[in-house]
Amino acid sequence: MANDEVNDSASVGAERKRRDESIRRHLADMQASGFAHANSYVTVVVFGSYAGMFAVWSNVKDRLSADMTYWTGMLIAISMMSFVAFEIFKMIILSQNMLAVRKLVIQDMSPEQRDQLRSEIAGKANVFISRVIIPVWIASLAFTAMTGFGAGILLLTAFIRGLAKI
Repeated sequence: MANDEVNDSASVGAERKRRDESIRRHLADMQASGFAHANSYVTVVVFGSYAGMFAVWSNVKDRLSADMTYWTGMLIAISMMSFVAFEIFKMIILSQNMLAVRKLVIQDMSPEQRDQLRSEIAGKANVFISRVIIPVWIASLAFTAMTGFGAGILLLTAFIRGLAKI
């Protein structure tokens, strides 16, 4: 009778551990998916913004002073370089992560070892995402947006001046 209670308690504990691990995996997947979707959305918005900025620029370039042309070009270039630098950074990080995950595929190991390695890789990736990637993404996005908005404001100023003269 006591052995049955111990066995039941052990199986309940194992089931709780399995459920907890399943929930943790699901939450980690949700976090990664959320970051990927947010990043993709920002990429589309930024590219659309650059396209719009260049369209406005081509329509008002004759109304821009030499200084405004230089400032606008410099701000757009800085904004684009900041954006591209983050995309390159992200590509390098994702490549490193893919190489780490590749070990799970190519190395011979027991299921327990594979699960342990997978947990280690996921843990390191989550810490790196939280401590490095997300702060760098926020800083890069802010800098990209500030310089892009600066260029946009200069272009809108020229556009408004042109409308006021009509």
